Amino acid sequence: MHRNKQNIIIVSLLAIILGFILQSIHMILPWLFGPIFASIIVIKLVKRSIKWPNWLGNIGLLILGVQMGSTFTLDVLHDIKDEWLQIVLMSVFIILLALIISIVFKKIANVSFETALLSAIPGALSQMVVMAEENKKADLLIVTLTQTSRIMFVVILVPIISSIYGSNGSSSRQIDAAPSIFSVLDLTGYITLIVGIIILFLLFYKIKFPVPHLLAPIFVLLTWNLYTEQVFSLDYQLIIIAQVLFGIRIGVQISDLINNLTKKTVFAIAFQNVSLILGAFILVFIFDLFIDDNINDLFLSAAPGGMAQIIVVALETGGDVAMISSYHIFRIFFILLIISPLIKVFLSIRSKKYGN
Repeated sequence: MHRNKQNIIIVSLLAIILGFILQSIHMILPWLFGPIFASIIVIKLVKRSIKWPNWLGNIGLLILGVQMGSTFTLDVLHDIKDEWLQIVLMSVFIILLALIISIVFKKIANVSFETALLSAIPGALSQMVVMAEENKKADLLIVTLTQTSRIMFVVILVPIISSIYGSNGSSSRQIDAAPSIFSVLDLTGYITLIVGIIILFLLFYKIKFPVPHLLAPIFVLLTWNLYTEQVFSLDYQLIIIAQVLFGIRIGVQISDLINNLTKKTVFAIAFQNVSLILGAFILVFIFDLFIDDNINDLFLSAAPGGMAQIIVVALETGGDVAMISSYHIFRIFFILLIISPLIKVFLSIRSKKYGN
């Protein structure tokens, strides 16, 4: 335990140093890639094992959730309400794209239909892993590796594409445009928000709702914004802290994944995730022919992967955080309430038809 604490301190210091270095050379997402590189260097090159505490990564998610929730003002929600149809259509098309790609993935990886299907659905790691555990024909390891490794492809490819159409890392300027939360709220406001986030988080956690660390603060801040009509933002330094805490966790996950991948699995997973991301990019260009939204915002709204990683990219490229969050929140509910139950019923019927 004592040695792990030393390794945590080492990787944290290296993450901060690399973050400053990458920021000085104007690299995209310096405070996300810095911690990721630091984790890989410490684990793979220095040969030190790291057990990154979940609570540290979760603090990073909570901070991001508060920032995301603070962007949902009354005017923003009014604009999002007018885009409900494209939000629904985008989610449906992304799921259909994932299902089509899963057919090719099945052949490349030489896995069962169940494995390919559960590996394909983006942004639903916990639900798909649980179903893989319950289904005898699904390969739990492949499903877990494919879903988890999507993080790696998202943090590498999505920022590169987004930076071409984004605002060249204007996150600090975008956050500075709104007054600081510390200059707007009083002690009663802080206590109300903290208690509300804790209660909603515990409720989401108890019912096993996905990404409660993000969604609890988003919904609490959204409610607060509508009730008080106060506009504020977190200081950029807090966003940096969130990225460091979250980025180290991603780096540790990537390092662990590398040990479990075979060449065939690597190729199949790379094909699936790259195809999903590029397919989403093409889909966005088609949508752009019919609607008048910023193409960077549309791409980040459609991009498959974890909501937290996408929002970090949005913050760093000056994206519309509220709009992008709304797409991903809807996709979470869509997968949780419609897609997951349908897949479960479908696999159950298929299992009975073809036998166990």
